[in-house]
Amino acid sequence: MSNILMRVDGSCYPNPGTMGIGVVIYKDDKLIKKISQYAGQGTNNIAEYKALICGLEEIKNMTIDHVKVYCDSQLVVKQLNKQFKVKDKKILPLFLTVQKLSSGLNGKILFIWNGRENNSLADGLAKKAVLTEEIRRRKSSAKDLVVQKEEKCYIVKNPKKKETHFVDLDLKTCDCLDFKKKAKKLKIPCKHIFATQLFEKMKKNMGNLKIIDRKMKILITSQMVNSQVWEKTLFEMNKTLNLNLELFFLKENNQKNIEFSISDIEIIIGHLEDEKAYFEAKSLKLIQIPFAGVDKINFEHYKKRSNVYLCNVHANKHAVAEHTMSLIFALSKMIIRNDNDLRKGVWHGFPMREPTIQLYGKKLGIVGLGSIGWEVAKIGYALGMKVFAIKRNIGMENHGKKNILEFLGTQKDLKTVIKISDFIVLSVPLTDNTKGLISEKELNLMQAKYLINVSRGEVIDEKALYLALKNRRLAGAAVDVWYQYPNKERKDVLPSKYDFHHLSNVLMSPHIAGYTDEALKENMKAIFENIVRVYRGEEPVNQINLSIGY
Repeated sequence: MSNILMRVDGSCYPNPGTMGIGVVIYKDDKLIKKISQYAGQGTNNIAEYKALICGLEEIKNMTIDHVKVYCDSQLVVKQLNKQFKVKDKKILPLFLTVQKLSSGLNGKILFIWNGRENNSLADGLAKKAVLTEEIRRRKSSAKDLVVQKEEKCYIVKNPKKKETHFVDLDLKTCDCLDFKKKAKKLKIPCKHIFATQLFEKMKKNMGNLKIIDRKMKILITSQMVNSQVWEKTLFEMNKTLNLNLELFFLKENNQKNIEFSISDIEIIIGHLEDEKAYFEAKSLKLIQIPFAGVDKINFEHYKKRSNVYLCNVHANKHAVAEHTMSLIFALSKMIIRNDNDLRKGVWHGFPMREPTIQLYGKKLGIVGLGSIGWEVAKIGYALGMKVFAIKRNIGMENHGKKNILEFLGTQKDLKTVIKISDFIVLSVPLTDNTKGLISEKELNLMQAKYLINVSRGEVIDEKALYLALKNRRLAGAAVDVWYQYPNKERKDVLPSKYDFHHLSNVLMSPHIAGYTDEALKENMKAIFENIVRVYRGEEPVNQINLSIGY
């Protein structure tokens, strides 16, 4: 004869909704059975009864002395122990089934109420069954949806219902009602997110297939890395696909070097200053700028060829965001000053009653919530900072970012973000609209605040920034982008005509935020992915809007 201990639980989400059952059976203190099973649609109490029936079916043919059944529903236990009468017509047949199975056992059975905290294994199995079924349904529905990739989000359409929803796959958020009211609470993707994941998986699988053999000629004018590195890296990336690519290099940007092949060139990595050569490139489909900044490019030059894509890359976003946060840490913790002075035996900090700044709880303002700004926002949020941001346009793809942001506005809200923030990060592109965006007027609003610029020098008025620092209106600034750069004639040059290098409240770095070991690789990977798209006849990503200059 044996003793059986059974723990059962039924889970339902919502109530009424999808039912799952969990059953755990012990025989003489040894675990012999675990059951996690979908049980249809119904209420919590119906799920509890179905779990009981499932468990009793498992033990009905066993030779048993005693059976103890633990259930976390007081109502069900009291009904089975005949303390309450069953009045629900849906539950009555389930109650009678349990009674029949119980009477058929050759041992005594005892129904015991036990709180959920003591029934965690059965509870977990029941919840797992609910989640598994909810995921199965959404995956099944996702197959009927149509997905379109935009620059920063996915547009998911249902052809049958004529519905459109927006998905941010990085955040795994969707604007649909199911995600907001059900899937998010269950911590599972909605069908639209599943559809975008399926879309990306199919794209990846397609990418692993061999593509039709045709020769594509690519001209590389960029000096980002030398020609040997370009050849080696693109060759390695092309090993799987084995595209028929022919590379040409241009050391001096003039027509004579490329006359022999320019008419057949389909992609230029870098850009052409020679307008005549540009128009002789009759087969040209893509001009790929190998970095994010495009402020040195003559857009009027490219507007004359509407059939040619002009694209940049944003693959260095992690590198620039890391550098940005490094500058914020260096400012707030006074790392440079403390290091320099301690080497001279001068102590700051506790002995001098000079505390550093704690970032947790401080307000971080981001002017330009593009790819870099968003990475900075995520890091700031992870540190416990309150993040306020503005961007040029707020599309549907940005609504999910409000989980991290305290505020998201447009350029008209610049002063609001400046006034409320302790640290202000500039990460906008340099365009006609952003040149001089931060003038003396904006700097006057930054009294006792910290300014970090990783965009372009000309976004801030040069003289106004110098005076704001010199006169200590700004508590401090960290600048990675400048007003004067070295060239062939002058290799050693100060970054400004003003004496920033004599100021103690400014941190200076030589435009290196995006120049890391991995950023170069990521940039080249993004370039290669656009090459593949054009080779297949698809549109490349990160297209530049010529009318606004970015």
